[in-house]
Amino acid sequence: MKPMRVLATATLLALSGLHQAAAEDTIKIGGLAPLSPPGGVQSGESLRDGMTIAVEEINANGGLLGKKVEVIVEDTSGVPEKGIAAFERLASKEGVVAITGEAHSAVCTAVLPSAQKHDVAFVASECWSDAVTAAKLPQVFRITVANSLVYSVAADWVKEAGFKNIAIIAENSDWGFGVIDVFTKNLESTGAKITSFTAERTVSDFTPQLLQLKRADPKPDLIVAGFTGSNLLLMLRQAADLGVAPGKDTAIFAAGSDALEPEFWNVVGDGGVGVLANPAGLPGKPDTEISRAFTKAFEAKFDRPPNAVAMEGYDGLMVVAEAIKKAGSTDRVAIQEAMRKVEWDGTRGKINFPQTTDPAWKFQQWPEVPIFVIQYTKPNQPPADAAILWPRAQATVDSMLLHP
Repeated sequence: MKPMRVLATATLLALSGLHQAAAEDTIKIGGLAPLSPPGGVQSGESLRDGMTIAVEEINANGGLLGKKVEVIVEDTSGVPEKGIAAFERLASKEGVVAITGEAHSAVCTAVLPSAQKHDVAFVASECWSDAVTAAKLPQVFRITVANSLVYSVAADWVKEAGFKNIAIIAENSDWGFGVIDVFTKNLESTGAKITSFTAERTVSDFTPQLLQLKRADPKPDLIVAGFTGSNLLLMLRQAADLGVAPGKDTAIFAAGSDALEPEFWNVVGDGGVGVLANPAGLPGKPDTEISRAFTKAFEAKFDRPPNAVAMEGYDGLMVVAEAIKKAGSTDRVAIQEAMRKVEWDGTRGKINFPQTTDPAWKFQQWPEVPIFVIQYTKPNQPPADAAILWPRAQATVDSMLLHP
């Protein structure tokens, strides 16, 4: 698939024969997103659409350093090899000044050597594996959670909810293994029994694992679905169709961000009622001017509410823009240096990148990513309208778990 270009200008200068002049008057920023299978296409589209709102806003306000901004979004398909090729095209052929995006940890970790080779800033948007920032590369920043951050919070909710028999079905990727590892470590002191299964990312039939859990004695009271992309949705649909979960005896927690996309309801149907998810942000939380303005612009352009992934797409590009303004330059090294000093109020809070090195995953990791545990209570419900179970200070219901 050819890269998708998003231009927030009234006309396409290339068509008017002014391509060279346009190049000189344009700042190019690269974007990565899975826009075709086997990647999580809807997550990729949310990232891309969030970037679109950002670049339109920047250009409507005069651009950067007196120039228009162009974001060039390359499709990775969620495949490491394609991700590397996309990153290399952006960094060399397109000559972008920085790169942001992506929704698969396997791609984010695969492109790290390219970020180092080209000495270009890479702001990871929706890649949760600890390994992304644990490499401690000066070029790499992250505006979403790390496994050790998000699942330690989720594990706190699991403890409070009192689950005792937990089953994890995870893809055999860095992210999937991280789901198992963090949950296991954080729950080992509770006495809970944890059983884990792993499978290839390409697996689409989870019937054997789900039937094994259905026949288990005791049955799991919580299943953690550690998959990404369309196969996460298939697992959730199969769990509902088989009568495994969600139900009165067994809850199911969707660890992948695809449970936040409209396609979730298209695939899972009414079986999605009762499913749990953990977004790294919700529109209106915090309820700030920038969050409200982004939500309004996104809904007006795309006729759907934004989710955490779209917010990450927007925040990632805007953080790059803030670093360019702070540096007063499009020099790649200057942008990295400025990024380390950024304190920018984004859609989900004030974003910054501390130089913490212990533990390693905290290096240039935004530490204050908002993390929620939500539960869908009716069909076709957007994440922003779901019940918030955790953190308790922001809960919208009294119960730690609602039974469908």
